[in-house]
Amino acid sequence: MKRTSLAHAKAHLSELVNDAEHRGKRIVILRHGKPAAAIVPVEVVQPPRVKRRMSLEEARAFLHELARHADSELSPVEDLFAGRR
Repeated sequence: MKRTSLAHAKAHLSELVNDAEHRGKRIVILRHGKPAAAIVPVEVVQPPRVKRRMSLEEARAFLHELARHADSELSPVEDLFAGRR
């Protein structure tokens, strides 16, 4: 963990944030030689969101439910599935 004075942090904030964001570094900012704050990668305080993909069965069920509410005789869902085969 890197330690830096508050004066240095003020003068080089962009560089320190870049180190945390892109290099995963953790920087402790010292005020009068004592730890006062830290700059850390955002993942430390906010875990990355996991994107969940819809399964094929869920997608088909969604599309069939959508088609149930369609007003025309030709189902866009059936047309889509026929065109993909």
